[in-house]
Amino acid sequence: MKLLFISRAFPPTIGGIENQNEALLRYLSQRISCKSIVNTHGKKGLGLFIPRAILQSLFRIKKIDQILLGDGVAAVIGWFIKLLSNKPVTCILHGLDITWDNPVYQTLWVKFFFKKIDHFIAVSQSTRSIAIEAGIPENKISVIPNGVEQSHIPPLSKHALQEKLDINLEKKFVLLSLGRLIERKGVLWFIENVAPLLSSNMLYLVAGDGPNYEEISQTINRLSLKEKVFLLGQVDAQVKQSLFTHSDLFIQPNIPVKNDIEGFGITQLEAGIHGLPSISSNIEGIKDAIQNGKNGWLVDHSNTHAFLDKITFIKESLKQEKDLINIRVKNHCISNFAWPIIAQKYIKILTKLAPKNLHRSGFSPTVNREIKAKKILKIIDENRRSETKNLSILDIGTGNGEISSFLGQQNHVTSVDIIDTRQTCNNFNFSLCDENLPFKENSFDIIISNHVIEHVQDQQLHINEIKRVLKPNGILYLATPNRLWPFEVHYRLYFLHYLPQQLFLKMLKFFNQYKEGIELLSLKKIHALLDKNNLQSYSGKIIKEPRSYLMNTSAWLEKILNAIPLEVLDKLTPIHPTFVFIFKNKKL
Repeated sequence: MKLLFISRAFPPTIGGIENQNEALLRYLSQRISCKSIVNTHGKKGLGLFIPRAILQSLFRIKKIDQILLGDGVAAVIGWFIKLLSNKPVTCILHGLDITWDNPVYQTLWVKFFFKKIDHFIAVSQSTRSIAIEAGIPENKISVIPNGVEQSHIPPLSKHALQEKLDINLEKKFVLLSLGRLIERKGVLWFIENVAPLLSSNMLYLVAGDGPNYEEISQTINRLSLKEKVFLLGQVDAQVKQSLFTHSDLFIQPNIPVKNDIEGFGITQLEAGIHGLPSISSNIEGIKDAIQNGKNGWLVDHSNTHAFLDKITFIKESLKQEKDLINIRVKNHCISNFAWPIIAQKYIKILTKLAPKNLHRSGFSPTVNREIKAKKILKIIDENRRSETKNLSILDIGTGNGEISSFLGQQNHVTSVDIIDTRQTCNNFNFSLCDENLPFKENSFDIIISNHVIEHVQDQQLHINEIKRVLKPNGILYLATPNRLWPFEVHYRLYFLHYLPQQLFLKMLKFFNQYKEGIELLSLKKIHALLDKNNLQSYSGKIIKEPRSYLMNTSAWLEKILNAIPLEVLDKLTPIHPTFVFIFKNKKL
């Protein structure tokens, strides 16, 4: 597998996503061929990075198999890649890259760019739930937690750390919080509500910087906590490792803040890999990082007495079995979240998404097929003015077999395809064939050609063979995309299919998008293949009453569509996105 990893957030810029992306790239590169396009200049470099990443990725696209995006903000890059390539694009989601309360971001990224992405990897179950609420289909989301690794930077001795901080830690029970000082982290809440009630031999160290720094500093002074709470500011890597090593308990007192979620509890794992247990708020993605009694404890957020009681309990427990608890915490973090394990989980997901491991080459839908079968049956029932039972049906284009299986519950169904990709074989017979159907004349009451004719090599032969094996007065259900509609549904491109047929296919191959040949039909072409006097269009009815035909349409949109006269919609048939026809075989 040849992977292209694209990250808009990467060291030396400091941040959780930056560190995770750097480690993920490093560990993936040890296991698979991995190239990268990364932004090392933070937010100030983002404006230039996005167009550069788009151009570089399109230049490299022929030499790679898949693309992995470091977070949801990079989905705009994935969108452009998918416009000109069929290579799978996977995007990691951290939480804030879904919920960011910006109308432009919500409209363009979440509701538009995300739709082009093939698969998403959420860093926690909480992030997965948020993604589903945002409209991402469940079957497009996997969950892989963030990883953690032990630092190669040796910690300071306790004595050296005390001198550097100018704080006496001897015979003190040391609580530590470390991270960006923002509202959701809950440090200000903890200082206001819990710190004043801590026993005299406890110290609370707060490392980090951020928007809440000044307010936290003022609160410490206002509550006269200078001898108990120490605001350290931003610390370097060695001091960070030293704090993890010489503290007794890590505190992560998050509080809920609208549109600002904690996607994962990575800092607790960084503490845990040093053997430092944690107490954390039982909230959002933190729940994926902490397992009660294994590497820490979860308590209700914003609950002063819950934090105090748990701190007191753990303090007493550490007196009795400190070494045992430290070893248990460290082993749990290594065995569940070490980067070699996490990187292998990524490779497993990406391998499944590789084109050779997908359902089939070309196009063969595998979801919502039973709904499609019910829609087809409803249209046939309406046309026949009776329930379709005990009839001989030929389904051309088996795919995964769900449509044939559903229709076969009350009918005698035969299904054909050029290759066998069935995922169900119940209730129907199956044969392999091309346009030449291996059946006698007048064999079937009903024939279904559902989004097949645009794929066949010889469309006239396809129709001739249908007419041959269809009984007199038998009916053909024919559905196919409209060539005049600006969006081409197979390759999910705009306007390119307006080119002459051979040039369209050459352009697909040039941009490495080609899967299989398709030839879209206009209404004029359908009328040339079938006698227009024997055709009845249903696409106008479906547009007017989408929910009646099992289409997923919002109530307000359907209300608007219901108000359009059917006569008007029928006049607009030449520009409908999809043609749906019933053809009656009136043989002489």
